[in-house]
Amino acid sequence: MRILIHTTRLSMFAGIIICLFFSSAGAPTQRPLSLTTVPLLFIQDALPTAVNFGGPSQTVQGAVELTNGLGEPVGYCFQTAPMSNAIVGFSGPSNLLIICNRHDSICGISILSSSDTRDHVISVRKDNAFWEQFLGKKLDVIKTISHANYRATAGATLTSHAMVESISHRLGGTGRSTRFTVQPTLPDIQKIFPQADHIRFDAGDASVINVYEAGDIPLGWTLRTSPAADSIIGYQGPTDTLVGFDTTGTVIGLCILQSFDNEQYVGYVRDDSLFESHFIGQTFDSLSKNDQHSPFTEGVSGATMTSQAIAEAIITAAHSAQKTQSTNSFIQQLSSRLRAIDGPQWGALLVVLCGLVIGFTRLRGHWVGRIVFPLVVLAYLGFGAGAVMSQAQLWGWATHGIPQAAPVLLLLSIIAIVTPATTGRNLYCTQLCAHGAAQQLLKISMPKRQGGIISRLRTRIAPILKQLQWLPWMLFILCLLITVFDVHIPLVDFEPFDAYLPTVAGTAAMVIFILSLAVSSVSPMAYCRHACPTGALLSFVRLNRNSYKVTWQDGVLCGCFLLAVVTAWSSGAPVL
Repeated sequence: MRILIHTTRLSMFAGIIICLFFSSAGAPTQRPLSLTTVPLLFIQDALPTAVNFGGPSQTVQGAVELTNGLGEPVGYCFQTAPMSNAIVGFSGPSNLLIICNRHDSICGISILSSSDTRDHVISVRKDNAFWEQFLGKKLDVIKTISHANYRATAGATLTSHAMVESISHRLGGTGRSTRFTVQPTLPDIQKIFPQADHIRFDAGDASVINVYEAGDIPLGWTLRTSPAADSIIGYQGPTDTLVGFDTTGTVIGLCILQSFDNEQYVGYVRDDSLFESHFIGQTFDSLSKNDQHSPFTEGVSGATMTSQAIAEAIITAAHSAQKTQSTNSFIQQLSSRLRAIDGPQWGALLVVLCGLVIGFTRLRGHWVGRIVFPLVVLAYLGFGAGAVMSQAQLWGWATHGIPQAAPVLLLLSIIAIVTPATTGRNLYCTQLCAHGAAQQLLKISMPKRQGGIISRLRTRIAPILKQLQWLPWMLFILCLLITVFDVHIPLVDFEPFDAYLPTVAGTAAMVIFILSLAVSSVSPMAYCRHACPTGALLSFVRLNRNSYKVTWQDGVLCGCFLLAVVTAWSSGAPVL
Protein backbone atom coordinates (compact mmCIF):
# COMPACT_ATOMS: atom_id res chain seq x y z
CA MET A 1 0.00 0.00 0.00
CA ARG A 2 2.86 2.37 0.83
CA ILE A 3 4.43 1.94 -2.62
CA LEU A 4 1.05 2.32 -4.32
CA ILE A 5 0.23 5.62 -2.59
CA HIS A 6 3.79 6.88 -3.11
CA THR A 7 3.64 6.01 -6.82
CA THR A 8 0.31 7.81 -7.10
CA ARG A 9 1.85 10.96 -5.62
CA LEU A 10 4.73 10.86 -8.07
CA SER A 11 2.34 10.20 -10.95
CA MET A 12 0.23 13.23 -10.06
CA PHE A 13 3.31 15.44 -9.88
CA ALA A 14 4.53 14.13 -13.24
CA GLY A 15 1.00 14.58 -14.62
CA ILE A 16 1.01 18.26 -13.64
CA ILE A 17 4.30 18.80 -15.52
CA ILE A 18 3.10 16.90 -18.60
CA CYS A 19 -0.26 18.66 -18.75
CA LEU A 20 1.33 22.10 -18.42
CA PHE A 21 3.86 21.33 -21.13
CA PHE A 22 1.33 20.06 -23.65
CA SER A 23 -1.25 22.72 -22.86
CA SER A 24 1.30 25.40 -23.69
CA ALA A 25 2.79 23.56 -26.68
CA GLY A 26 -0.08 24.46 -28.97
CA ALA A 27 0.12 28.18 -28.27
CA PRO A 28 3.39 29.99 -29.04
CA THR A 29 4.74 31.64 -25.89
CA GLN A 30 6.27 34.37 -28.01
CA ARG A 31 3.75 35.34 -30.66
CA PRO A 32 5.24 37.09 -33.70
CA LEU A 33 4.36 40.75 -33.96
CA SER A 34 3.40 42.59 -37.10
CA LEU A 35 6.77 44.15 -37.89
CA THR A 36 5.12 47.16 -39.48
CA THR A 37 3.83 48.12 -36.02
CA VAL A 38 7.38 48.65 -34.74
CA PRO A 39 7.93 52.42 -34.39
CA LEU A 40 10.00 53.74 -37.30
CA LEU A 41 11.97 55.97 -34.93
CA PHE A 42 13.19 52.77 -33.28
CA ILE A 43 14.21 51.37 -36.69
CA GLN A 44 15.94 54.63 -37.64
CA ASP A 45 18.17 54.48 -34.58
CA ALA A 46 19.82 51.49 -36.25
CA LEU A 47 19.22 52.36 -39.92
CA PRO A 48 18.79 56.15 -40.35
CA THR A 49 17.98 55.96 -44.08
CA ALA A 50 14.85 53.85 -43.44
CA VAL A 51 11.72 56.01 -43.63
CA ASN A 52 9.07 53.42 -44.45
CA PHE A 53 8.18 49.75 -44.47
CA GLY A 54 8.09 47.98 -47.83
CA GLY A 55 6.79 44.59 -48.85
CA PRO A 56 8.08 41.14 -47.94
CA SER A 57 11.85 40.85 -48.25
CA GLN A 58 13.28 38.40 -50.77
CA THR A 59 16.48 38.10 -48.72
CA VAL A 60 15.16 36.39 -45.57
CA GLN A 61 11.86 34.58 -45.48
CA GLY A 62 9.41 36.37 -43.19
CA ALA A 63 11.39 39.62 -43.22
CA VAL A 64 9.97 43.04 -44.15
CA GLU A 65 11.83 45.45 -46.41
CA LEU A 66 12.83 48.92 -45.20
CA THR A 67 12.81 51.68 -47.82
CA ASN A 68 14.09 55.24 -48.16
CA GLY A 69 12.13 58.33 -49.25
CA LEU A 70 12.29 57.24 -52.89
CA GLY A 71 10.87 53.82 -52.11
CA GLU A 72 14.21 52.11 -52.68
CA PRO A 73 15.13 49.22 -50.36
CA VAL A 74 17.86 50.09 -47.86
CA GLY A 75 17.56 47.04 -45.63
CA TYR A 76 15.10 44.76 -43.90
CA CYS A 77 14.05 43.56 -40.46
CA PHE A 78 12.80 40.26 -39.07
CA GLN A 79 12.01 38.63 -35.73
CA THR A 80 13.03 35.32 -34.18
CA ALA A 81 9.50 34.20 -33.15
CA PRO A 82 7.85 31.82 -33.70
CA MET A 83 10.66 29.76 -35.29
CA SER A 84 12.88 30.05 -32.22
CA ASN A 85 10.23 29.59 -29.52
CA ALA A 86 11.79 26.23 -28.65
CA ILE A 87 15.02 27.95 -27.56
CA VAL A 88 14.59 28.43 -23.81
CA GLY A 89 16.70 30.65 -21.56
CA PHE A 90 16.42 30.34 -17.78
CA SER A 91 12.65 29.85 -17.80
CA GLY A 92 11.32 30.80 -21.25
CA PRO A 93 12.02 31.98 -24.82
CA SER A 94 12.54 35.50 -26.12
CA ASN A 95 11.53 37.23 -29.35
CA LEU A 96 14.25 39.42 -30.86
CA LEU A 97 14.09 42.06 -33.59
CA ILE A 98 17.01 42.05 -36.04
CA ILE A 99 17.57 45.01 -38.38
CA CYS A 100 19.92 44.58 -41.36
CA ASN A 101 21.23 46.85 -44.10
CA ARG A 102 21.10 45.90 -47.76
CA HIS A 103 24.49 44.18 -47.44
CA ASP A 104 23.01 41.58 -45.03
CA SER A 105 24.94 43.01 -42.07
CA ILE A 106 23.24 43.50 -38.70
CA CYS A 107 22.93 47.17 -37.78
CA GLY A 108 20.44 46.83 -34.94
CA ILE A 109 19.15 44.17 -32.57
CA SER A 110 16.88 44.29 -29.53
CA ILE A 111 14.28 42.39 -27.48
CA LEU A 112 10.67 42.68 -28.68
CA SER A 113 9.21 40.48 -25.92
CA SER A 114 10.25 37.69 -23.59
CA SER A 115 8.79 34.92 -21.44
CA ASP A 116 12.06 34.51 -19.59
CA THR A 117 12.67 35.64 -16.01
CA ARG A 118 12.13 39.39 -15.70
CA ASP A 119 15.33 40.24 -13.83
CA HIS A 120 17.49 38.24 -16.23
CA VAL A 121 15.90 39.88 -19.28
CA ILE A 122 16.39 43.36 -17.81
CA SER A 123 20.05 42.57 -17.16
CA VAL A 124 20.60 41.46 -20.77
CA ARG A 125 18.67 44.44 -22.13
CA LYS A 126 21.01 46.82 -20.28
CA ASP A 127 24.19 45.01 -21.38
CA ASN A 128 25.33 47.15 -24.31
CA ALA A 129 28.48 45.09 -24.80
CA PHE A 130 26.35 41.98 -25.42
CA TRP A 131 24.39 43.65 -28.24
CA GLU A 132 27.37 45.42 -29.79
CA GLN A 133 29.10 42.11 -30.57
CA PHE A 134 26.47 41.41 -33.23
CA LEU A 135 26.66 44.76 -35.01
CA GLY A 136 28.34 44.76 -38.40
CA LYS A 137 28.36 40.98 -38.72
CA LYS A 138 26.96 39.20 -41.76
CA LEU A 139 23.98 36.91 -41.27
CA ASP A 140 25.78 33.94 -42.78
CA VAL A 141 28.50 34.37 -40.14
CA ILE A 142 26.04 34.73 -37.26
CA LYS A 143 24.18 31.52 -38.03
CA THR A 144 27.30 29.33 -38.05
CA ILE A 145 28.63 30.38 -34.62
CA SER A 146 27.34 28.90 -31.36
CA HIS A 147 26.74 30.79 -28.10
CA ALA A 148 30.15 29.57 -26.90
CA ASN A 149 31.76 32.09 -29.27
CA TYR A 150 29.84 35.03 -27.86
CA ARG A 151 30.15 37.05 -24.68
CA ALA A 152 27.33 36.27 -22.24
CA THR A 153 25.72 38.67 -19.79
CA ALA A 154 27.07 38.15 -16.28
CA GLY A 155 24.37 36.72 -14.02
CA ALA A 156 22.06 36.01 -16.96
CA THR A 157 24.12 33.46 -18.86
CA LEU A 158 21.25 31.11 -19.79
CA THR A 159 19.07 33.98 -20.99
CA SER A 160 21.78 35.61 -23.11
CA HIS A 161 22.98 32.28 -24.51
CA ALA A 162 19.42 31.43 -25.54
CA MET A 163 19.14 34.73 -27.41
CA VAL A 164 22.27 33.92 -29.41
CA GLU A 165 20.89 30.47 -30.21
CA SER A 166 17.54 32.01 -31.19
CA ILE A 167 19.18 34.18 -33.82
CA SER A 168 21.21 31.29 -35.20
CA HIS A 169 18.15 29.01 -35.26
CA ARG A 170 16.02 31.69 -36.97
CA LEU A 171 18.65 31.99 -39.69
CA GLY A 172 18.68 28.26 -40.29
CA GLY A 173 21.94 27.63 -38.49
CA THR A 174 22.34 23.91 -37.82
CA GLY A 175 26.08 23.37 -37.77
CA ARG A 176 25.73 20.98 -40.71
CA SER A 177 28.10 21.01 -43.67
CA THR A 178 27.24 19.78 -47.14
CA ARG A 179 28.96 16.89 -48.90
CA PHE A 180 28.34 18.65 -52.21
CA THR A 181 30.79 21.52 -52.60
CA VAL A 182 29.51 22.65 -56.02
CA GLN A 183 26.85 25.35 -55.59
CA PRO A 184 23.80 25.40 -57.90
CA THR A 185 24.24 27.85 -60.77
CA LEU A 186 21.89 29.91 -62.91
CA PRO A 187 21.97 27.31 -65.76
CA ASP A 188 20.87 24.67 -63.23
CA ILE A 189 17.98 26.89 -62.11
CA GLN A 190 17.00 27.61 -65.73
CA LYS A 191 16.22 23.91 -66.21
CA ILE A 192 13.26 24.55 -63.89
CA PHE A 193 12.70 28.28 -64.59
CA PRO A 194 13.60 28.91 -68.25
CA GLN A 195 12.90 32.66 -67.82
CA ALA A 196 15.27 33.02 -64.85
CA ASP A 197 17.58 36.00 -65.24
CA HIS A 198 19.34 35.96 -61.87
CA ILE A 199 19.24 34.20 -58.50
CA ARG A 200 19.90 35.08 -54.87
CA PHE A 201 20.75 32.67 -52.08
CA ASP A 202 18.43 33.25 -49.14
CA ALA A 203 20.35 34.86 -46.27
CA GLY A 204 18.30 32.92 -43.73
CA ASP A 205 18.61 29.43 -45.24
CA ALA A 206 21.38 28.39 -47.62
CA SER A 207 19.23 25.57 -49.02
CA VAL A 208 16.74 28.13 -50.41
CA ILE A 209 17.50 30.04 -53.63
CA ASN A 210 15.22 32.86 -54.76
CA VAL A 211 14.70 33.12 -58.53
CA TYR A 212 14.00 36.29 -60.58
CA GLU A 213 13.38 37.20 -64.17
CA ALA A 214 14.54 40.43 -65.79
CA GLY A 215 13.41 43.52 -63.90
CA ASP A 216 13.88 41.77 -60.56
CA ILE A 217 10.43 40.16 -60.82
CA PRO A 218 10.15 37.07 -58.56
CA LEU A 219 9.51 33.80 -60.37
CA GLY A 220 9.65 31.54 -57.33
CA TRP A 221 12.31 29.70 -55.38
CA THR A 222 14.13 26.40 -55.17
CA LEU A 223 14.79 24.07 -52.26
CA ARG A 224 18.06 22.14 -52.24
CA THR A 225 18.09 18.70 -50.61
CA SER A 226 21.67 19.13 -49.36
CA PRO A 227 22.75 19.23 -46.57
CA ALA A 228 19.46 18.14 -44.96
CA ALA A 229 19.38 14.81 -46.82
CA ASP A 230 23.08 14.06 -47.30
CA SER A 231 22.71 10.92 -45.17
CA ILE A 232 20.12 9.37 -47.49
CA ILE A 233 21.90 6.81 -49.67
CA GLY A 234 20.55 5.36 -52.90
CA TYR A 235 22.39 2.50 -54.54
CA GLN A 236 25.84 3.70 -53.49
CA GLY A 237 25.62 7.35 -52.39
CA PRO A 238 23.51 10.50 -51.87
CA THR A 239 22.21 12.82 -54.57
CA ASP A 240 21.85 16.61 -54.52
CA THR A 241 18.53 17.75 -56.00
CA LEU A 242 16.73 21.05 -56.55
CA VAL A 243 12.95 21.34 -56.23
CA GLY A 244 11.41 24.38 -57.91
CA PHE A 245 8.38 26.19 -56.44
CA ASP A 246 6.46 29.02 -58.05
CA THR A 247 5.41 32.10 -56.08
CA THR A 248 2.39 30.20 -54.69
CA GLY A 249 4.60 27.46 -53.24
CA THR A 250 3.61 24.82 -55.83
CA VAL A 251 6.19 22.45 -57.33
CA ILE A 252 6.86 23.16 -61.01
CA GLY A 253 9.92 20.99 -61.61
CA LEU A 254 13.04 19.18 -60.42
CA CYS A 255 16.72 19.37 -61.27
CA ILE A 256 19.12 16.63 -60.23
CA LEU A 257 22.55 18.09 -59.57
CA GLN A 258 25.71 16.33 -58.38
CA SER A 259 25.50 12.74 -57.15
CA PHE A 260 27.69 10.14 -55.46
CA ASP A 261 25.33 7.42 -56.65
CA ASN A 262 25.81 5.22 -59.72
CA GLU A 263 25.79 7.69 -62.61
CA GLN A 264 23.94 5.32 -64.93
CA TYR A 265 21.09 4.95 -62.41
CA VAL A 266 21.00 8.70 -61.81
CA GLY A 267 20.72 9.17 -65.58
CA TYR A 268 17.67 6.88 -65.66
CA VAL A 269 15.98 9.10 -63.07
CA ARG A 270 16.88 12.32 -64.95
CA ASP A 271 15.33 10.95 -68.15
CA ASP A 272 12.14 9.64 -66.52
CA SER A 273 9.46 12.34 -66.79
CA LEU A 274 7.01 10.19 -64.83
CA PHE A 275 9.23 10.45 -61.74
CA GLU A 276 9.10 14.26 -61.85
CA SER A 277 5.33 14.21 -62.40
CA HIS A 278 4.84 12.63 -58.95
CA PHE A 279 5.96 15.97 -57.44
CA ILE A 280 4.67 18.58 -59.89
CA GLY A 281 1.51 20.26 -58.60
CA GLN A 282 2.18 19.48 -54.96
CA THR A 283 2.57 22.36 -52.53
CA PHE A 284 5.48 22.86 -50.17
CA ASP A 285 3.18 22.28 -47.18
CA SER A 286 1.92 18.97 -48.59
CA LEU A 287 5.47 17.78 -49.26
CA SER A 288 6.53 18.55 -45.71
CA LYS A 289 3.60 16.52 -44.35
CA ASN A 290 4.52 13.35 -46.25
CA ASP A 291 6.04 10.47 -44.32
CA GLN A 292 9.69 10.58 -45.32
CA HIS A 293 10.29 6.98 -44.25
CA SER A 294 7.71 5.41 -46.55
CA PRO A 295 8.25 5.18 -50.34
CA PHE A 296 6.81 8.22 -52.08
CA THR A 297 7.05 6.59 -55.53
CA GLU A 298 7.34 3.05 -56.83
CA GLY A 299 10.72 3.98 -58.25
CA VAL A 300 12.20 4.27 -61.70
CA SER A 301 12.60 0.95 -63.47
CA GLY A 302 16.26 -0.11 -63.31
CA ALA A 303 17.06 2.56 -60.67
CA THR A 304 14.59 1.84 -57.88
CA MET A 305 16.94 2.47 -54.95
CA THR A 306 18.37 5.64 -56.48
CA SER A 307 14.98 7.16 -57.37
CA GLN A 308 13.40 6.31 -54.03
CA ALA A 309 16.38 7.84 -52.23
CA ILE A 310 15.99 11.05 -54.23
CA ALA A 311 12.26 11.13 -53.42
CA GLU A 312 12.99 10.57 -49.74
CA ALA A 313 15.63 13.32 -49.82
CA ILE A 314 13.10 15.80 -51.22
CA ILE A 315 10.61 15.01 -48.44
CA THR A 316 13.37 15.22 -45.82
CA ALA A 317 14.50 18.61 -47.12
CA ALA A 318 10.92 19.88 -46.95
CA HIS A 319 10.62 18.61 -43.37
CA SER A 320 13.89 20.30 -42.47
CA ALA A 321 12.87 23.60 -44.06
CA GLN A 322 9.66 23.58 -42.04
CA LYS A 323 11.65 22.95 -38.86
CA THR A 324 9.34 20.05 -37.98
CA GLN A 325 12.11 17.63 -37.13
CA SER A 326 15.74 17.57 -36.13
CA THR A 327 18.12 16.04 -38.67
CA ASN A 328 20.78 15.48 -36.05
CA SER A 329 21.08 12.05 -34.51
CA PHE A 330 20.88 11.55 -30.76
CA ILE A 331 24.64 10.95 -30.62
CA GLN A 332 25.29 14.18 -32.56
CA GLN A 333 23.00 16.13 -30.24
CA LEU A 334 24.65 14.64 -27.16
CA SER A 335 28.11 15.37 -28.53
CA SER A 336 27.11 18.94 -29.32
CA ARG A 337 25.71 19.43 -25.81
CA LEU A 338 28.90 18.07 -24.22
CA ARG A 339 31.11 20.32 -26.34
CA ALA A 340 29.05 23.32 -25.26
CA ILE A 341 29.79 22.74 -21.56
CA ASP A 342 32.52 25.17 -20.50
CA GLY A 343 35.13 24.88 -17.74
CA PRO A 344 33.13 26.50 -14.91
CA GLN A 345 30.15 24.28 -15.71
CA TRP A 346 32.33 21.16 -15.54
CA GLY A 347 33.51 22.40 -12.15
CA ALA A 348 29.92 22.83 -10.97
CA LEU A 349 29.04 19.34 -12.21
CA LEU A 350 31.98 17.97 -10.24
CA VAL A 351 30.68 19.71 -7.10
CA VAL A 352 27.27 18.13 -7.66
CA LEU A 353 28.81 14.66 -8.02
CA CYS A 354 30.85 15.22 -4.83
CA GLY A 355 27.57 16.09 -3.09
CA LEU A 356 26.18 12.71 -4.15
CA VAL A 357 29.19 10.91 -2.70
CA ILE A 358 29.02 12.83 0.58
CA GLY A 359 25.26 12.39 0.86
CA PHE A 360 25.46 8.60 0.55
CA THR A 361 28.49 8.08 2.80
CA ARG A 362 29.54 8.84 6.36
CA LEU A 363 31.27 11.98 5.09
CA ARG A 364 27.98 13.83 5.56
CA GLY A 365 28.61 13.76 9.33
CA HIS A 366 32.32 14.53 9.02
CA TRP A 367 33.64 18.09 9.27
CA VAL A 368 34.24 17.93 5.51
CA GLY A 369 30.55 17.34 4.89
CA ARG A 370 29.31 19.73 7.59
CA ILE A 371 31.64 22.70 7.05
CA VAL A 372 33.94 22.48 4.01
CA PHE A 373 31.44 21.22 1.47
CA PRO A 374 28.66 23.70 2.45
CA LEU A 375 31.21 26.49 1.91
CA VAL A 376 32.01 25.09 -1.56
CA VAL A 377 28.31 24.79 -2.42
CA LEU A 378 27.59 28.33 -1.22
CA ALA A 379 30.53 29.83 -3.11
CA TYR A 380 30.56 27.72 -6.30
CA LEU A 381 26.98 26.56 -6.90
CA GLY A 382 25.40 29.59 -5.24
CA PHE A 383 27.22 32.85 -5.88
CA GLY A 384 29.41 31.34 -8.61
CA ALA A 385 26.94 29.52 -10.86
CA GLY A 386 23.57 30.67 -9.47
CA ALA A 387 22.53 27.00 -9.64
CA VAL A 388 19.63 26.92 -7.19
CA MET A 389 16.34 25.16 -7.86
CA SER A 390 13.29 27.43 -7.73
CA GLN A 391 9.62 27.69 -8.60
CA ALA A 392 10.52 29.98 -11.51
CA GLN A 393 12.75 27.27 -12.93
CA LEU A 394 10.30 24.42 -12.23
CA TRP A 395 7.26 26.00 -13.84
CA GLY A 396 9.28 27.71 -16.56
CA TRP A 397 10.70 24.37 -17.66
CA ALA A 398 7.31 22.68 -17.35
CA THR A 399 5.80 25.27 -19.68
CA HIS A 400 8.58 25.93 -22.17
CA GLY A 401 10.90 22.93 -22.00
CA ILE A 402 14.45 22.45 -20.71
CA PRO A 403 17.16 24.91 -21.79
CA GLN A 404 19.97 23.49 -23.89
CA ALA A 405 22.67 25.36 -21.98
CA ALA A 406 21.71 24.34 -18.42
CA PRO A 407 23.54 21.05 -17.66
CA VAL A 408 24.18 21.95 -14.01
CA LEU A 409 20.58 22.88 -13.21
CA LEU A 410 19.35 19.86 -15.16
CA LEU A 411 21.53 17.46 -13.15
CA LEU A 412 20.55 19.19 -9.90
CA SER A 413 16.87 18.87 -10.80
CA ILE A 414 17.18 15.17 -11.62
CA ILE A 415 18.99 14.49 -8.35
CA ALA A 416 16.57 16.66 -6.37
CA ILE A 417 13.52 14.69 -7.53
CA VAL A 418 14.85 11.18 -8.11
CA THR A 419 16.91 10.64 -4.94
CA PRO A 420 14.18 11.39 -2.36
CA ALA A 421 11.55 9.58 -4.43
CA THR A 422 13.61 6.39 -4.73
CA THR A 423 16.10 6.32 -1.84
CA GLY A 424 14.33 8.40 0.79
CA ARG A 425 17.26 10.82 1.02
CA ASN A 426 16.65 14.45 0.12
CA LEU A 427 20.19 15.06 -1.10
CA TYR A 428 19.46 18.37 -2.78
CA CYS A 429 18.10 20.11 0.31
CA THR A 430 20.68 18.62 2.68
CA GLN A 431 23.79 18.78 0.47
CA LEU A 432 23.40 20.79 -2.75
CA CYS A 433 21.15 23.78 -2.07
CA ALA A 434 23.18 26.97 -1.67
CA HIS A 435 20.56 28.59 0.56
CA GLY A 436 20.42 25.47 2.69
CA ALA A 437 24.22 25.56 2.95
CA ALA A 438 24.09 29.20 4.10
CA GLN A 439 21.61 28.32 6.85
CA GLN A 440 23.61 25.25 7.83
CA LEU A 441 26.75 27.37 8.25
CA LEU A 442 24.74 29.84 10.35
CA LYS A 443 23.56 26.96 12.51
CA ILE A 444 27.11 25.70 13.07
CA SER A 445 28.33 29.19 13.93
CA MET A 446 25.73 29.59 16.69
CA PRO A 447 26.99 29.01 20.23
CA LYS A 448 25.71 25.77 21.76
CA ARG A 449 24.49 27.57 24.84
CA GLN A 450 22.40 30.51 23.84
CA GLY A 451 21.02 33.03 26.23
CA GLY A 452 20.04 36.62 26.39
CA ILE A 453 18.45 38.28 23.39
CA ILE A 454 18.80 35.31 21.00
CA SER A 455 17.04 32.97 23.40
CA ARG A 456 14.24 35.46 23.98
CA LEU A 457 13.81 36.04 20.22
CA ARG A 458 13.64 32.32 19.55
CA THR A 459 11.00 31.88 22.26
CA ARG A 460 8.89 34.67 20.79
CA ILE A 461 9.05 33.64 17.14
CA ALA A 462 8.70 29.88 17.75
CA PRO A 463 4.85 30.01 17.99
CA ILE A 464 4.69 32.17 14.85
CA LEU A 465 6.88 29.79 12.85
CA LYS A 466 4.83 26.80 14.04
CA GLN A 467 1.73 28.37 12.47
CA LEU A 468 3.46 28.72 9.08
CA GLN A 469 3.24 25.08 8.04
CA TRP A 470 0.76 26.15 5.36
CA LEU A 471 3.07 28.87 3.89
CA PRO A 472 5.26 26.68 1.61
CA TRP A 473 2.21 25.00 0.09
CA MET A 474 0.38 28.29 -0.30
CA LEU A 475 3.38 29.62 -2.26
CA PHE A 476 3.47 26.41 -4.31
CA ILE A 477 -0.21 26.75 -5.26
CA LEU A 478 0.19 30.47 -5.97
CA CYS A 479 3.12 29.87 -8.33
CA LEU A 480 1.19 27.12 -10.11
CA LEU A 481 -1.89 29.35 -10.53
CA ILE A 482 0.25 32.17 -11.92
CA THR A 483 1.69 29.71 -14.44
CA VAL A 484 -1.60 28.09 -15.42
CA PHE A 485 -3.45 31.38 -15.94
CA ASP A 486 -0.40 33.09 -17.50
CA VAL A 487 -0.43 35.97 -15.03
CA HIS A 488 2.52 38.29 -15.62
CA ILE A 489 3.96 38.11 -12.12
CA PRO A 490 7.63 37.01 -11.91
CA LEU A 491 7.93 33.85 -9.82
CA VAL A 492 11.44 34.88 -8.73
CA ASP A 493 9.77 37.42 -6.42
CA PHE A 494 8.47 34.62 -4.15
CA GLU A 495 11.84 33.08 -3.26
CA PRO A 496 15.31 34.35 -2.27
CA PHE A 497 17.30 32.36 -4.83
CA ASP A 498 17.78 35.12 -7.40
CA ALA A 499 19.89 36.91 -4.76
CA TYR A 500 22.70 34.47 -5.55
CA LEU A 501 23.02 36.40 -8.82
CA PRO A 502 23.25 39.89 -7.28
CA THR A 503 23.80 41.59 -10.64
CA VAL A 504 20.30 40.60 -11.76
CA ALA A 505 18.41 40.12 -8.48
CA GLY A 506 15.25 42.13 -7.89
CA THR A 507 14.28 43.90 -4.69
CA ALA A 508 11.83 41.21 -3.58
CA ALA A 509 14.39 38.41 -3.85
CA MET A 510 16.99 40.44 -1.94
CA VAL A 511 14.52 41.26 0.84
CA ILE A 512 13.47 37.61 1.23
CA PHE A 513 17.13 36.55 1.15
CA ILE A 514 18.14 38.91 3.97
CA LEU A 515 15.01 38.25 6.04
CA SER A 516 15.28 34.45 5.71
CA LEU A 517 18.91 34.41 6.85
CA ALA A 518 18.13 36.81 9.68
CA VAL A 519 15.37 34.53 11.01
CA SER A 520 17.53 31.45 10.45
CA SER A 521 20.26 32.99 12.59
CA VAL A 522 17.78 32.81 15.49
CA SER A 523 15.80 29.70 14.56
CA PRO A 524 18.06 27.18 12.72
CA MET A 525 17.05 26.32 9.12
CA ALA A 526 13.93 28.47 9.50
CA TYR A 527 13.45 29.17 5.81
CA CYS A 528 13.88 25.52 4.82
CA ARG A 529 11.45 24.32 7.49
CA HIS A 530 8.77 27.01 7.31
CA ALA A 531 8.83 28.91 3.99
CA CYS A 532 10.43 27.06 1.05
CA PRO A 533 7.85 25.76 -1.49
CA THR A 534 10.47 23.85 -3.48
CA GLY A 535 11.79 22.15 -0.35
CA ALA A 536 8.26 21.31 0.80
CA LEU A 537 7.55 19.60 -2.52
CA LEU A 538 10.79 17.58 -2.40
CA SER A 539 10.11 16.50 1.18
CA PHE A 540 6.57 15.50 0.23
CA VAL A 541 7.69 13.16 -2.59
CA ARG A 542 10.33 11.55 -0.34
CA LEU A 543 9.84 7.84 0.22
CA ASN A 544 9.60 7.13 3.96
CA ARG A 545 7.89 4.83 6.46
CA ASN A 546 4.85 7.11 6.61
CA SER A 547 4.35 7.29 2.85
CA TYR A 548 1.21 5.17 3.18
CA LYS A 549 -0.60 7.95 5.07
CA VAL A 550 -2.90 10.22 3.07
CA THR A 551 -2.45 13.82 4.25
CA TRP A 552 -3.87 17.24 3.46
CA GLN A 553 -0.86 17.78 1.17
CA ASP A 554 -2.16 14.90 -0.94
CA GLY A 555 -5.41 16.80 -1.33
CA VAL A 556 -3.49 19.91 -2.44
CA LEU A 557 -1.49 17.92 -4.99
CA CYS A 558 -4.64 16.21 -6.26
CA GLY A 559 -6.34 19.58 -6.71
CA CYS A 560 -3.32 20.91 -8.59
CA PHE A 561 -3.35 17.84 -10.82
CA LEU A 562 -7.06 18.24 -11.63
CA LEU A 563 -6.47 21.91 -12.45
CA ALA A 564 -3.63 20.96 -14.81
CA VAL A 565 -5.82 18.32 -16.49
CA VAL A 566 -8.66 20.82 -17.02
CA THR A 567 -6.18 23.34 -18.42
CA ALA A 568 -4.77 20.77 -20.84
CA TRP A 569 -8.25 19.63 -21.87
CA SER A 570 -9.48 23.18 -22.50
CA SER A 571 -6.43 23.91 -24.66
CA GLY A 572 -6.94 20.76 -26.74
CA ALA A 573 -3.59 19.32 -25.67
CA PRO A 574 -2.70 16.04 -27.47
CA VAL A 575 -1.75 14.43 -24.14
CA LEU A 576 -5.45 14.00 -23.50
